[in-house]
Amino acid sequence: SAASDVYKRQLLEYQYQNCELSLQEGLEIYYNEIGKEQLLTGNGVGLDTFIRGHDCQHVIFGLGLSIEEESILDTYALNATDGIPWIDFAKYYFGGDGELGKLYATLFKQFGFIGLIKKMFEVRQQKLLARKKIKLMTKKWPWVVNESNFSKKITDIRNEYNILILTKEELGLNEPTYIEYAN
Repeated sequence: SAASDVYKRQLLEYQYQNCELSLQEGLEIYYNEIGKEQLLTGNGVGLDTFIRGHDCQHVIFGLGLSIEEESILDTYALNATDGIPWIDFAKYYFGGDGELGKLYATLFKQFGFIGLIKKMFEVRQQKLLARKKIKLMTKKWPWVVNESNFSKKITDIRNEYNILILTKEELGLNEPTYIEYAN
């Protein structure tokens, strides 16, 4: 059936609504999935809290590493958080070793500008569904995560904010696309 073909890869443990892991444990799974070679650090511009905030959003909103999920996460970042720190984003893009700029260059090289727009368009239904779920939240998730949250269970945080993540079926990614890094 079509439902059995949906999202062929296994979900990461934090991608289940009632995940009993702590936020820190979920973050470690996320980092292991990225791999040390591709891990963004904010090198040179002291923006580790900016990067960590983005990474925590992947965990809290239950999204993996595909280009499609990154596009869905943009919907959460813009609408479900207390705001993107744009000055930090600009510092990170242009400052230090240009780590974020290099990532975007890789994306544009692999997909092209039009290709990236198409990827965003492909997940428009998931983005609309995410926006509906965001409207049910009782408060915005902070971009800069309070240290006390890292020891809390993901399910408890989601309950506190009334965060309902997209299920595997709602994500519906038959063939997720990933960045191909040059070695």
